Amino acid sequence: MSLINAKPIVGILTGEGGSGKIFNGDGQFFKAIQHKAREAGSFCYVFTLNGVKPDQIEGLIYSRNKQQWAKIACPYPDLIYNRLSTRKEEGSPLFQKFKERIMASNIPFFNPFFFDKWNVHQVLSRELSAYLPESQKMDTAANLSDFLSDHPKAYLKPVKNSQGNGIYRIQSHGTFLDLTSLDGISERFYIQHSAEKMAPFFNDYMIQEEIAADTLYGRKYDLRVIALLNKNDFLISGIGIRLAGNNYQLTTHVPNGGFILPFELIADRVNLKEMQILANSAGHALASAFGLIGEFSMDIGLTSKGPIIYEVNSKPMSFDEVHIQEHRINQLVSLFLQLSKGTSSLRSQYPLR
Repeated sequence: MSLINAKPIVGILTGEGGSGKIFNGDGQFFKAIQHKAREAGSFCYVFTLNGVKPDQIEGLIYSRNKQQWAKIACPYPDLIYNRLSTRKEEGSPLFQKFKERIMASNIPFFNPFFFDKWNVHQVLSRELSAYLPESQKMDTAANLSDFLSDHPKAYLKPVKNSQGNGIYRIQSHGTFLDLTSLDGISERFYIQHSAEKMAPFFNDYMIQEEIAADTLYGRKYDLRVIALLNKNDFLISGIGIRLAGNNYQLTTHVPNGGFILPFELIADRVNLKEMQILANSAGHALASAFGLIGEFSMDIGLTSKGPIIYEVNSKPMSFDEVHIQEHRINQLVSLFLQLSKGTSSLRSQYPLR
């Protein structure tokens, strides 16, 4: 295929490499996107910020014949899929300068940045408060005490981390508190010492009530729901199930000991119509606040009152469920075509920010 005739030209922005790696990102995911884009008549390359030049971009394409990544001089893309892997890179002057140029050129760019958990909670609470756990920004010991008086069991979550990293469970027992880390280490201290003990959590953490959610095999589980923009709506591409490794595990994330289960095990407990309405409403709320959102995932618990959104992720990891990941890639390539042709109204309705 001639690069000149390929439309659209898609750029996948990822992190700089290191330790012998040509880039820092999910190579298998990128290969699959490139392959599917090629089938659709598009051209897709991977690039890093250091590969951006004034009149071209040093791109990377995967050669299936040579079984390796090859560098190639590429024109600026028609749209950009942001897969930068660290918040540090997104906060760099190099990224800000590049983003300014993309905005000036009116090139669709999604997703605009990593989400801040507290900002997301505030945005969604305007219209979807019934689907959210009670939450509060961690500012002072007094705020903590007031929250725990209403919710004796809660989680402390860093607003700028993902995959369960940095999460703590906190329990109030009247005169003392128990604080448990992700690795199971617990500390007990008297509530009058909470200002000193909890100082490291102020400003960078939020506190979220512990939800009495549905369980499986006596353990908690989450729904991993991924949704992508399709014309004017956000449609669910798949739902995965993650089960906690034991009764005491704080999260269900696989790297932290969780397990992958087939959706069929709990399918009769899920109202798919309600889940789709929730995903679409959340997507539009996020796009209204943050700009063009192409995809996002939600960690959801099921309760007697309905689904509860624990977290929202702007850069979903690859799904281990092959059918979900394949459908996601198909939907991504379809979205690339829509955005390049201007057929998604959200391109103009929710500009880059």
